[in-house]
Order: sequence, then structure tokens, then C-alpha cells
Amino acid sequence: MKLFSTKIRWYQLVRPLLPAAYTALLTLGFMSKSLPYMIIILGTTVLGGAWFCGWLCPFGFAQEWLGKLGRALRIPRLRIPDKADRWLRLTRYILLGLSFAGFSVILLAQSPYGSFMGVINLNTSFITQTAWILLASFMTASLIIDRPFCRYFCPEGARYGILSLTRIFTITRNEKACVSCGKCDKICPSQIPVSSYRHVRSAQCINCMECIAACPVKGTLQFK
Repeated sequence: MKLFSTKIRWYQLVRPLLPAAYTALLTLGFMSKSLPYMIIILGTTVLGGAWFCGWLCPFGFAQEWLGKLGRALRIPRLRIPDKADRWLRLTRYILLGLSFAGFSVILLAQSPYGSFMGVINLNTSFITQTAWILLASFMTASLIIDRPFCRYFCPEGARYGILSLTRIFTITRNEKACVSCGKCDKICPSQIPVSSYRHVRSAQCINCMECIAACPVKGTLQFK
């Protein structure tokens, strides 16, 4: 029996293209984090979840593709024990609190996300030695752990996660159709126990739709 469906869904083809387009627009100066931009991002998060994390974030996708590379090279995967995962998740909320408390400058100076964007924009003059080490560490860890920075250390992801708890549109599970195969749980990059939810409103959900693609029973998991 195959572990996951081999059928490619449209969103699996579109998702890799959007971060590339988003990064190009930022680099070329056609997009900036203005007030209208933030309103759109925050509005879509409140209505339908953390779309930015799952569909636009360049660093998030770099981690995701390094994870795919790790699988292709058959590097053993490390699944964080559930109890440790729950505690580690708190870290990004602590970092978010520190940013609100006035430590944002320090956090941004060492942020792997900021360093990664600096590399893309060919502007590395502000990247400290510590920041280089942090970036290299998270990139390496991505080969064996799904999106380690996103899941445990990203303050922006924490903000979007909190806002997404109010979402109206979300991934829903038809309990009657579900065969409890657990494939959705295994493929989730955020290690969410999708099969235990009726409506997935976890702050960790990035709307990647991989659980829907992996589900062997059509219509059991839907975004609606």
C-alpha cells in the first residue's frame, strides 16, 4: 500500500511558484510592506489562516525544499516527540512577546529570515557572524526536521498563528468518511494531529493542503 497519494493537485503546482514570484517582486522593488499590504495579509489570516507562511514566505519554502532534498537523499528524518514539540512551540510566542517588549531590533539583527532575505537581495553587509551561524544551522536542520525555524522560532509566524485562530475558512474533516489511516498526520510539516480535528484551527497550520492531497478518501478533508 502506498503511503501517500501520487496524484498531483493544482495547489501543489502553484505553491512553489508564489514564493519565487513574491521574492522577485520584493527584490525588484515592486512590493513593499506598506499599510495596505499588511491589511491584506492580516485580513486573509483572520479569514482563512496563515497563508503567508504556507504560500509566500521565501525562507519557509527554502526550508521545505531542503526537507524534500533530505528525503530524496534518504537522510533519516527526525520527528520531534509530541511532548517536546508542544513545549518548543512556545518559543516563537516568547520571541514575539520579546519583540513587543522592545527587543525587536536585537531579534531582527540575528533573524535567520532577515539573513536569508539579505542573501537573496545580495546585501549581506548587515549579517553578523552569529547570524550566519544561525542561518546555516536552520538550513542544515531543515534537511532532517520539517520547517524548524517556522515551527519553533519565527515571531511573525507566531503572530499569524494567533490571528488564524479566528479563521472562518479552514481545513475540515468529515468524521464519517475518515478511515483513520493517519496519512494526514504523517505528512503535516507542522506535526499537527489532523485526524483528531473536525475543524483544523491550530495556530501551527500554514494551509499547505498536504494533508488534503495525502488523504485517500475523496472529500474527507476539504478547505471550506
